[in-house]
Amino acid sequence: MNKRQRFETLKNEIWQNYFSTNKAQKAISLDISEIDNCLNGGLTIGRVHLITGSGYSGAVRGFILAILRKVMREKPSGYIVWCTNLNSSHGILYGAGLAAIGIDPRRLILVDEPHPLRGVAAMEEVLGAARQDGEAAIQIAAVIGDYAQLSRNSDLWHKTARRLQFAAEQADVLVIINGITSRIIPAAGFESYWQVSTAVRQILSESNNRFYDSASWHIKLFRTRSGRHWTGNLSWQFSTGTLSHRPVFNSKTSYRLPTNQFVSHIS
Repeated sequence: MNKRQRFETLKNEIWQNYFSTNKAQKAISLDISEIDNCLNGGLTIGRVHLITGSGYSGAVRGFILAILRKVMREKPSGYIVWCTNLNSSHGILYGAGLAAIGIDPRRLILVDEPHPLRGVAAMEEVLGAARQDGEAAIQIAAVIGDYAQLSRNSDLWHKTARRLQFAAEQADVLVIINGITSRIIPAAGFESYWQVSTAVRQILSESNNRFYDSASWHIKLFRTRSGRHWTGNLSWQFSTGTLSHRPVFNSKTSYRLPTNQFVSHIS
């Protein structure tokens, strides 16, 4: 066997090992076959996913909560750790509200850290603890963090992505990093990149229910490992926790809200 043949053999072995490892990774299905196909089965555990959005509508956090409810169902004994600034102008998570949409607040650990670099360090500490074995070890189902202004420094941003990706792989834990921005930010090093905004939704005036039981978002899935993209509207049903694809409404159509009705704070 000459040098070139040995090189080709080694290259084939590397690719076979890569794909066999990739197939063995677990993923969280998002209920939408088109999105799951783009993601090769769903949101991959042991990877870092980037979710952004503009404005203060709560769409980003609402979409993350929809994901976390699925994670809690997949890992019923696991905890969710969310590193965030509790004094942020974007609002805070409310325990009674979480329980009302099917998320157990007792399994949610909030880490109050306003500085983004210290927040990333806290995420790494949590992921490091998730690797520990023994009776005293706490099972971590997912880790979420806010990137704040980190994306403005390209070198620091790429280093952050690599550090979190390495920690997520070692811990085999789903990691989500999120923030509020109106522009496209670099997504190299992340498993997937999402932009989320509030979607126009039709209000059924004949409904007797005074509370809305769903939230609707416009989703743009920009980056996936498969290279495929997806854009569309998703609706999340609070009572069942399921996501469904909704056709995009005409943006020129206006909908009038009936009086004395309440709008979800996470849509």
